[in-house]
Amino acid sequence: MKEINFILQAKGGVGKSLLTYLLGTAEQNNEQSLFVDLDSSTGTSSRQLKFLGELRTEMVSLLNEKEVLVRDNLVSYLESLAESPFNRVYFDFGAPESEQLPALIERDLPFRAFVDELGFKANFHVVIGGGGAYTSSVDYLQKLLIALRGEFEVTVWQSITTFNNFSALADELKNNCEALGLRFRTFGDFDPGSNLGSQILDGVRKGYGINEYQTGARMRLKKELNDHFKDELTNH
Repeated sequence: MKEINFILQAKGGVGKSLLTYLLGTAEQNNEQSLFVDLDSSTGTSSRQLKFLGELRTEMVSLLNEKEVLVRDNLVSYLESLAESPFNRVYFDFGAPESEQLPALIERDLPFRAFVDELGFKANFHVVIGGGGAYTSSVDYLQKLLIALRGEFEVTVWQSITTFNNFSALADELKNNCEALGLRFRTFGDFDPGSNLGSQILDGVRKGYGINEYQTGARMRLKKELNDHFKDELTNH
């Protein structure tokens, strides 16, 4: 069964592309994984994942010729994946594309029946930012949960760096996820003010594979993967 993973958040700047990069790094040796950039506004993950090569990355636009987002384009693309050689696919949604997904699920077609007929297992990954991004991030999560109606697995990802100095919000998020039965994970523990953190974030922007980093940064990145991405490292 093919596994499709939607990486989502309608609030921009919370770390979706960083999460996608880290997932790509964890999946670097899995030749049957594909990463799809649906962020028409920036195309960030396409640049950051260049170390995977052209065969394992795609950029897909959901916009029509009038620059209007067309949800049906996603349906067509998902249908095209049914015959692809990839068994695990990650979609990095931009903020506008994330905003539209609940409407596709609720209004356009019975989404669970659709992915079941295609033979897909669909997982939803929602990134939550801290500080001033927290309320908007959580509002989007609630909107998506209503649309999904408990029919899919939802993983909530806390973007660690954005919660620095907001420990009460971090505790609130974790407790609420437990109460709702949502899977809770954390990522991105890189201090941009530190030498190793700045090296890694610079490497992310340049699209480095793990072996392109200097020794210290490479070891720190491997620690991040071992601490927060064991599922992806072991489930190839």
